[in-house]
Amino acid sequence: MKTDDEQYLMMTQMPLQRLIPKLAAPTMFSMMTSAVYNAADAWFVSQLGDSAIAATGICLPLTAMIQAVGFWIGMGASSNISRFLGRKHNFKASIIASSSTLLSILISLVLAVLGIWLNQRILKYFGSTPTILPYAQDYSKIIFLGTPFACLSFVFNNLLRAQGRAVFAMAGVVSGAIINIGLDPFFIYHLDLGISGAAISTVICQCISSLTMLIALKSKKSMVKLSLKFLSKNKGVYLLILSTGLPSLFRQGCSAVATVLLNRAGAVYGDAAVAAMSIVGRVSFLITSLVGGFGQGYQPVVGFAYGAKNYSRVKKAYKFSLTVCLTILFLGGLFCIFQAQKIMEFFRADSPKVIEIGKETFLFYGLSLPFNSVIILTNMLLQVTGEKFLASLTSVMRQGVVFIPMILIMPEFLGLKGVEISQPLSDAFSAAIAITVALHFFKKMPLK
Repeated sequence: MKTDDEQYLMMTQMPLQRLIPKLAAPTMFSMMTSAVYNAADAWFVSQLGDSAIAATGICLPLTAMIQAVGFWIGMGASSNISRFLGRKHNFKASIIASSSTLLSILISLVLAVLGIWLNQRILKYFGSTPTILPYAQDYSKIIFLGTPFACLSFVFNNLLRAQGRAVFAMAGVVSGAIINIGLDPFFIYHLDLGISGAAISTVICQCISSLTMLIALKSKKSMVKLSLKFLSKNKGVYLLILSTGLPSLFRQGCSAVATVLLNRAGAVYGDAAVAAMSIVGRVSFLITSLVGGFGQGYQPVVGFAYGAKNYSRVKKAYKFSLTVCLTILFLGGLFCIFQAQKIMEFFRADSPKVIEIGKETFLFYGLSLPFNSVIILTNMLLQVTGEKFLASLTSVMRQGVVFIPMILIMPEFLGLKGVEISQPLSDAFSAAIAITVALHFFKKMPLK
């Protein structure tokens, strides 16, 4: 077991080519496991029909909203914690960790109550058709009941990663996801609960994950301590967490809005279009989760280096990580392009229309996947170094400022193809903006 000093030396002195993959591997594995679970969940639900799998697509903005709260608080806390630990201010880091846990519980409870109360109204606005709505209601009400556990799992995951304890974060995510994959068929088919069974399985997974990570945070191996005595009475601490996490809230919030607009645009062309978009989105997430996982290994390294004023290490970490992530997503894009037919047949072999729409969409998504590496890594860089405005700016580009006009305008001229290409085009434009912002950041940063 490493002492705090040994952990600090590892985070600030170990060669980046060894350190970042070392921290990233557990996170990549946990995110891949989570993404595989999402894909498996989609497969089990897809066997219930086009409307059922489309319902999970309709509910995706709801889960994105829950994730937005979790990442908002979790990333806001972890960005500050890694900098405080880089300066050896462990006491301040513990205050941030404990206070962020309280914030997560309070805000997630409000979100759960509103989600259940306004359920049908929300789903109809999100693009649910009359045939999709019953499935979406059965699924979403249960998901909202698990909101506090979902948010806590995201927050705890970030608190562990901020101190370089990625293995413990992985254990929490993987334990829940594996159990989830096993419970899905049991609840959906054996107990004949249908899509409600998938939701129940998900909530159980979130409870297990959050509890597992809480145990890790309460252990002696944690550099930050969770305790009532560390709860801050200073509202400035809570504002610091929330303001630092705003880029994550914007990013995930824009993701929710983008999915709503995508579903509403796709619903014009029937349940098959919504189902196809849902499948493509889940598979794309499976691939980009590798980059998200790698980035979450790189982010605390940047935070420690920036806190220790080792600015050359910050720049080297960005360049190294960008090279790796570009390679990952280039290969992932090729996979989407050349295996699109088989992927779609795996999910909906008996639905030719879903397969046809999905194949064409995968072509566009495959070409645009590499752009995501620039967007993700630049946003993480800006957030962990405290560049709140620039981080917020890059957060709202891909699925906000750039995407929203595209999804509103392109279908008017190109029909369904306009729906298919809106996100890929947004990725390309957003990547150009992100790399420009990154160059500006490094230009003004001290050289040493």
